[in-house]
Amino acid sequence: MKKKHLALISLYVIENNGPRLIAALLRNHGYPVTEIYFKDLINNKIVYPTKKELKSLVDLLKKINPDIIGISVRASAYHEIAGKITSLFKRELNLPIIWGGMHATVCPEESLKYADIVSIGEAELAMLDLMRHYSQKEDITTTPNFWFKTKGGIKKNEIRPLLEDLDALPFRDYVSQDKYLIKGHQVKQGEPIRHYREFFISASRGCPFRPCSFCSNSQLEKVFKGKGRYYRIRSVDNVIEELRQAKKTFKRLKRIRFDDEVFNFSKNWMREFARQYAQLIKLPFEILLDPRAINEENLRLLKEAGLKTVNLGIQNTERINKSLYNRNTTNQEVLRAARAIHNLNLAVHYHLLFDDPVSNTRDKSDLFQLLLRIPRPYDLYLFSLIYFPRSALTERLLKENLITENEVEINNQKVLRQWRVDLSYPRPPEDRFWLSLIVLLSKNFVPLSFIRWLSRRKFLMSHPSGLVYFAQFSNLIKMAGVVLAQIIKGEMTWIKFKEWANLRSLITQ
Repeated sequence: MKKKHLALISLYVIENNGPRLIAALLRNHGYPVTEIYFKDLINNKIVYPTKKELKSLVDLLKKINPDIIGISVRASAYHEIAGKITSLFKRELNLPIIWGGMHATVCPEESLKYADIVSIGEAELAMLDLMRHYSQKEDITTTPNFWFKTKGGIKKNEIRPLLEDLDALPFRDYVSQDKYLIKGHQVKQGEPIRHYREFFISASRGCPFRPCSFCSNSQLEKVFKGKGRYYRIRSVDNVIEELRQAKKTFKRLKRIRFDDEVFNFSKNWMREFARQYAQLIKLPFEILLDPRAINEENLRLLKEAGLKTVNLGIQNTERINKSLYNRNTTNQEVLRAARAIHNLNLAVHYHLLFDDPVSNTRDKSDLFQLLLRIPRPYDLYLFSLIYFPRSALTERLLKENLITENEVEINNQKVLRQWRVDLSYPRPPEDRFWLSLIVLLSKNFVPLSFIRWLSRRKFLMSHPSGLVYFAQFSNLIKMAGVVLAQIIKGEMTWIKFKEWANLRSLITQ
């Protein structure tokens, strides 16, 4: 049996875990796989494919001659670009095309307007089954986790049970040379992130808390209902072994970032992780946390193991979090977590979510007052609320006529322009006023007493332009210091510099 050759294309995401895991699993079973990373995204800046880039992509596919093509459509905002690329492939190549990723999972009917096959849900084992059937010339249209466009209509298959044992999956493959990066006029073969100095890893899948209404977990929870335990954790041994291999592969590695929705704080797992990490990895690391998961004792143990930075999701005030985001976090829990982080002298990035349709002047003022109570120093990552298709929040706001279908991401693509908050983006004067004040809070060289004084100036609330310019200028000063510190530590790369040098993303620090 000749095993079929799969070409996997990741649109605008070089670190895309989905294609990397699928490629590693298929290679382990002897299937030839070519990974193609087509362009990359800079915060708030999408550069559409040029004719040259599209020609390079088609020419590369003709050269490697795969039997089937998979396209990772990570977000609904990319579906238009993915559609144009798929239409191009259908003209130039006579090959079946699969769409996978978050958009395909949540919007399979829309995806089948372009693709021949849609992968729904976790795709590693499903793709292995599909490639086995395809290679053996069997009927692939019965493969679980896939929808097929057939002459008789759409063939919809059930979702397979969720994989309970995440350790059964291979590590992502960063060694194979069957990889290409297409960007601008260049087509480069080899691992596109081999010079990265920061390694991204997840020790779990899903979220231990009830999904926030704006989050993709609120979409996936519905997709996987009745298919097994949604929140799953890798063993400590498995995580540490992947990190050991990463240290051998990435010679310039300086830092580890855990990208779990919430870092696992179960006592036994966390203590064993801290012990092994301190002994075997010995690199600074950062994690994402929820205020409800924090206690100072556990943070101290992780700090002793190498924890340097915490990313903490605040999102908004207690009222908005509970009434709009289905997020049962209190202001006191936020303040308690902030004090624990501050007491241990850990760096921290607080994540905030703006541009919702229900916050009033009091809510915006309350968020500002809450942040005033958080001890400095800290950084702020400000995000603009995105209405992802079929999320719990989107469905509710549509039902209540608080947003329109045109504002849903499949029709809007706002995430490509305003994922990170940019004060030059069109907003009401009052919103620009509060956002500018909040941006200033993370600038230690701007006294809090002065920021409080600015907050009481009613003229600025209706005429905030001067305040906006001041906030932007202060952010440039801070970012210059951040870049210099990164250079000194040896953590700055050209790719990271280009991302940070985008003026539209600077305001969110």
